[in-house]
Amino acid sequence: MNLFWESLRQLVQEITGTISPSLAELAARAAGAYTLVARWLFPLLAFVILLRCLVPLIRKRTADTVWGYLVLANGTSIPVRKWESLIGRGKYADIVINFPVVSRSHAVLTFRNGNWIIADLGSKGGIAVNGTKVEQAQQIQFGDLISLAGIKMALAPVQNEISVITDETGDGVVTDREGELAVNCTVTLLLLILFQVLAVVQLFASRAETTLAVIPVFGVFFLCEFLHYLLMRKLKGKNIELELLAYYLCGLNLALVASAAPKDLVKQLAAILLGIAAYTVITWLCRDLGRASRLKYLILGGGVLLLVLNLAFGERIYGARNWINLGFITFQPLEFVKIAFVLAGTATLDRLLTTKNMTAFIAFTGACIITLALIRDFGTAVVFFGAFLVIAFMHSGDLRTLFLVTAGAAFAGIAVVTFMPYIATRFAAWGRVWQYADSAGFQQTRTMIAAASGGLFGVGGGNGYLKRIAAADTDLVFGMLCEEWGMLVALGVVLVIVFFVFYAVLLTNNCRSAFYAIAACGAATIFLLQTALNVLGSVDVIPLTGVTIPFISNGGSSMIASWGLLAMIKTAA
Repeated sequence: MNLFWESLRQLVQEITGTISPSLAELAARAAGAYTLVARWLFPLLAFVILLRCLVPLIRKRTADTVWGYLVLANGTSIPVRKWESLIGRGKYADIVINFPVVSRSHAVLTFRNGNWIIADLGSKGGIAVNGTKVEQAQQIQFGDLISLAGIKMALAPVQNEISVITDETGDGVVTDREGELAVNCTVTLLLLILFQVLAVVQLFASRAETTLAVIPVFGVFFLCEFLHYLLMRKLKGKNIELELLAYYLCGLNLALVASAAPKDLVKQLAAILLGIAAYTVITWLCRDLGRASRLKYLILGGGVLLLVLNLAFGERIYGARNWINLGFITFQPLEFVKIAFVLAGTATLDRLLTTKNMTAFIAFTGACIITLALIRDFGTAVVFFGAFLVIAFMHSGDLRTLFLVTAGAAFAGIAVVTFMPYIATRFAAWGRVWQYADSAGFQQTRTMIAAASGGLFGVGGGNGYLKRIAAADTDLVFGMLCEEWGMLVALGVVLVIVFFVFYAVLLTNNCRSAFYAIAACGAATIFLLQTALNVLGSVDVIPLTGVTIPFISNGGSSMIASWGLLAMIKTAA
């Protein structure tokens, strides 16, 4: 198919040159003029799109729903706003009962599958329901008398349904609860598609190796993002700006692939479609907490299987043995294990606070790290370890234990650098890549030259030099982004990834369950670490590790995994 389009293009060029030699020259001048204008237009459009997505997500709040009340003996009513509420004397408790006899973390009140459950967290004063002591956990009904160390209260229903939700109503302009005008997501989507259409025109104006096949690829992508947007609106999904940000990143991904590896365009499009499908399924399955918990164990089992398959059948490509070749397709199992890894660390609040050991999670983490060490993928090992620290801290809050774990990991890292020549070479050139410009520092020096030559506005999509360097669209993709699309657009991409992290942290304050809070923060940590390692490694701030930027780097496995991890953040909202 590509051969057909290339032959047709050459035929058109020959006919054009035969009829009027000046016509080809005129076309070249028009392409140059378009690139000149587009270089300034792309950052402006990107800024507007990002602003229209980021601001509403910051302003919007999760559903402020009251599920019931705890009524104390003195008549004080305390609203229950979460599916999982920590009850105690501590200031960090969701429901603060400020009596000396109440423990700092006394009990957990949960609402699950239409039932209320109260669980003791090993408090000194204990819990009693209707005069009967609760040993571990017990189901309760509205009107039941609850005693926390002698402090009596009753669970009361909501008389008048109170539910204040900031959400879209129809396709018109929406209003939040303070009466301020909200952003119309449909307009944002249209601006986004305009950005992507102009990008396609730019690729042709650059006269890159892009074939006419780029038109059907982007056409299918436009249709897919539009239909997916309508589906999310149909399902009354909130915070649709998250999907719009992902569409924006995927559009840039296709433009970079079209410039550096046009033969991979169809494969990358298929990965985006599969990623969107996985995202939609995961967000739907995880809406129900019980269903999400069951899904966790299913995906965890799949993650263990992928680890075994990688060790048994993994092939070495670019230094690391992290690929499995099925003949018709190759993929990286460890990319999908990231989703299993995040889910492995999740837990509901009652289990989170009563189960102090994390034996299963630590064992799975150890299996992942050992596998990555054996296949020599130490960049990904750093990402997994960083995510482990965040999830482990959310489990226990024990900084001393985490410090000891980090110290042990640092010792292991020093041993790896000392005894593994491949890794030692990377560290030897670190900070001195210009001294090794034709050897160990070849990629980074070319990346920095290309990024500098792009300036603020870039040289235009398809016009870059860095795409001729190995791994330009994967490990060095930040440099390629800077060169072709400019520093402003490249920093905008980093801003989106950083915002995913900020948004995940913002959501933890109002998450209905600790399960979703841990999943969101774990996924956001992986996004942040991958981006930091790629960006800083390509410009020699840290050693080059060969880690991709989520949604931006060329790679089917990485793209699908990125959508899956984004689903973890979405479910927390």
